[in-house]
This record gives sequence, structure tokens and C-alpha cells, in this order.
Amino acid sequence: MPRIRTLLALATAVAALAGCGVGGGSGEAAKQTVATDSPLKGEISFQTWSLKNDKFTPYFTALIKDFENQHPGTTVNWTDQPGDGYADKVTSQVTSGSLPDVVNLPPDIAHAVAKAGGLLDLGRNVPTLNQDYVHSGLKAYTYADLGTATYALPWYLGTDVSFWNKAMMQRDGLDAAKPPKTFDELVAAAKVMHDRSGGKDYLMSRPPGLGDIVNSGTQLMTPDGKKFAFNTGGAAAMLDKYTAAYKAGYLPSNVLTSTYEGNSALFVKQQVAWTTAGGNYIQSVQQSDPSLAPQIVPSPALDTAPLYVQGISVAAKSKNLPLALAFAQFATDNANQVAFIKLAPGYLPGTTAAAGDPAYSKSDGTPQGDASVYAYQDMQNAVNFTPPLWTDAMNTALNQQIALAMTGKESSRQALDNAVNQANQLLAQ
Repeated sequence: MPRIRTLLALATAVAALAGCGVGGGSGEAAKQTVATDSPLKGEISFQTWSLKNDKFTPYFTALIKDFENQHPGTTVNWTDQPGDGYADKVTSQVTSGSLPDVVNLPPDIAHAVAKAGGLLDLGRNVPTLNQDYVHSGLKAYTYADLGTATYALPWYLGTDVSFWNKAMMQRDGLDAAKPPKTFDELVAAAKVMHDRSGGKDYLMSRPPGLGDIVNSGTQLMTPDGKKFAFNTGGAAAMLDKYTAAYKAGYLPSNVLTSTYEGNSALFVKQQVAWTTAGGNYIQSVQQSDPSLAPQIVPSPALDTAPLYVQGISVAAKSKNLPLALAFAQFATDNANQVAFIKLAPGYLPGTTAAAGDPAYSKSDGTPQGDASVYAYQDMQNAVNFTPPLWTDAMNTALNQQIALAMTGKESSRQALDNAVNQANQLLAQ
């Protein structure tokens, strides 16, 4: 789900926002309660991220017209920012006091703006917040270091489903109808495939990352959200298992080198029998590789699924908060989210009401239909594994330490200790 994944390189932007003097932390502007008992009037600005094109422009034009017709005397001015440099653009808007009234933000950028006091606490202002929006999406916009406030309405979400190559599994004595459900089961099945194929076929084909650490039962940060602390016994035990699997040959030998093509590419080449992707993966493969598609069997994600989410926030210093809040809720209500998702296959609405839609609650009996249902079910408890303060430099340090552990140059615990120390040093900068 490349479009929905958030930027990692935000350390500079976070520092700039937090120190720009436009609110100072999640201050009084963010915590105010908006009066909603007066008729809506006036105008607001609404900003999206990389959504102005032939597919989505008609949708937003109709959305705004519908809202304005329902509320005569109101005007919504829509702007869209390009995909590249969005964090820098939002930083500039906050420091100059020109943040749009209603703005599309991923969790990492929203955290930076909220930390600077720039976003309204929607938990205080949407009484039905927890009833109307999926918990996983709300949790992605609630930050430990900023208290219990929620800073965006979940808008469109994604998660990963497991996909298996039926022919490869059958060839190597595995049943695709009963695939692994946990990491430990995956390792056991990878051993069977390795042994049966004489080391020619692979089930596992990627090194661990933040998601694997979280799935080991480890919290990535301290309870106050101010320091990284993922160097736990559980995380070390998980890394030990990966190291043993790599040493035994259950993963491709180049998985830690620059020649590694990636799990998805190897799955398409039918060199590995397991990958993860969005709920519409089989449909996309049917178009790109019709011969592979019939061999693909979906199942729920192993352990806890990752969450990819975009949300809609309200600027705390909007000069027309009642109108901004009303439009944010309108744009993210179930009817409008479902209409938006129809234009973006593979994504899921962030509303609880969508659970009643047969597209998400009942399969048509095809593998693709099963995958769509698994994706919606996975999303309910999915987790945004990437903390908002995690940067590219931190990720590089973690990957380097994981490689050292898996090649036997460091113990798993030492590698994680080093990764945590380096991440905290970068955080302090």
C-alpha cells in the first residue's frame, strides 16, 4: 500500500513544529470545546494530500457542493498539495499561521502539528467519536506523549493480508487451506518447505522489522512516549528465531544484502510462497500476471496486522471552528467514506458502520472475496507499527543491527540494545 504509508524522515519537521512557538505543546487552543448550536456560516479551507487528479477531483467537487447545498451561506475552498515534500509544506503552514482549517494528515505529521498545539482535540468535540470510527484508526491519532486527545478522524485505511502460493506449498508437503497463523507456525512451515525442496523453495523471505518487534509483545516506546525501549527479552527471543531460521537456510541467503529484491518481487517470480499485501492483491495480480492469480490463497495476517491510515484533522486556530468541525465530520461520515473508497480499491473506510456492508462482511466465495473480508477484519485490531518520531536514520540503524545479529556478529540482545541507544541518541538531537 505505497500511497498510504507515511513519511519516515520527519525528525527535522517535528523539531521545527515543536519549537516554532505556535501554541507550545497540546495547549489551550487544541483543548477547547467548539460550540455547535449555532447555524453554520462563512468559509473554510480544506487541504488534501496528492488527491487532485482525474479520479478524485470530481469526487471532492461533488462532496463540497453537497455540503454547501446542505448549509447555505457556507463556502469550502479546496486545495491539494503534491505528494513530495508534504511534511515541509505543513511545517511552513504551521509556522506561518496558515494551516488550513481542515487538513488531511498521516499520523506522523499530525503528531508534529499536535505537539505544536496546532490541532483540535476531536475527542472533546465529537461525542460519538468512539461509536462512529474504528478503534484502530483513532488509536493511530492518540499519542502517549500528548495525553488522551485524538487529533484526526480516520478517513481511509489499509492493512495487510497474507497470501500463499498454493502450488508451491502442495509441492513441498504443505496445505494452503491450513496456512500458518502465527510467526512460530510460519517458521515451522518454512522448515518443512526447505527440507522437502532440498533448500530450493522458500516460505520466509524477509528480515524482521518494527512490526515483528511489536508482535513479540514489545512496546516500542516507554509509557510516556518519550524514549524508545524495544530492547526486551521478547524482542530478543524473536530475533533469535529469525537468526536460527536464516542460519538453517529457511530464508534466501541475500536477504540481508543490497541484491535482495524484496518479498513481493520474489513472490511474483514464484521463488517464495508467502507475501503480504492489501485486500485487493489478487485482483491486481489477475491483471498483471493471470497465470499466477489462480494459485494465490489468502488468509488473515499473522499475529497483529499493520495499519496504514490517513485522517482528517481540524486546525485548533481555525477562525471558523464550528464550520471546520462540521465539514470534517461530513467528509468522513460513512456514506462519503464508502463513496471515496470505491475510487480507491484496496483501501478501507474508517467508520464502524462499514461493517454492515457486504463487501467487507461477507465473501462472495472467491479468493478475492475472502481477502477483502480478511482485510476488514484485520483492520479492526491492526496497529500503526511506526511511531511518529521514528526516522529513516533510526530505521537504518535498526536494520544494520538486525543484520549483525542474524549473521552472528552480535547477540540479539546486544543488537537491540545498540539499536535502542542509537534511536534515542537521534531522538535527543
